[in-house]
Amino acid sequence: MKGLRVMRDLVKKRKSQVRYCEKLSNGQSVHVYFWREKEFVSGQMVYVWNAAAIITDSRKKANNWKNHNRRGIKEKATGKAGLEGLKKALDIILEFKYRLKPNEYLFVVFDDEKRKKAYRWLERYGFMEFHKNGKLIAYGTFNPLLGQWTQQE
Repeated sequence: MKGLRVMRDLVKKRKSQVRYCEKLSNGQSVHVYFWREKEFVSGQMVYVWNAAAIITDSRKKANNWKNHNRRGIKEKATGKAGLEGLKKALDIILEFKYRLKPNEYLFVVFDDEKRKKAYRWLERYGFMEFHKNGKLIAYGTFNPLLGQWTQQE
């Protein structure tokens, strides 16, 4: 495991929400959001950190996208950073998984088929498919330093 870089949490007052932002060479930024919820997983109640990422040119657009815009207009991802943005988002997600406690999981959720296919690459990094009612809803993992995960339907 590489040494963890210092990532500045941009939502310090909320223990169940974390947001990281990194500038990209094209002037845009990658925003990675994590939020924690209690869920029933593998026969037990645990904390699940959900992760979602967006590349855009402003924090306001990223927050509107995450919060699904109060006015009902779905904010469109405007990222044009290519592999650089995806790589930085991946690095942030992989580093975050080492911060998980024993009763916590990390799920990377997706909105559409395009992102679902892109996030399938997480399986190369120890993430596993998570199904609910027979439908794939996320790719999930645990802190690899703390144990194993076995999913039961």
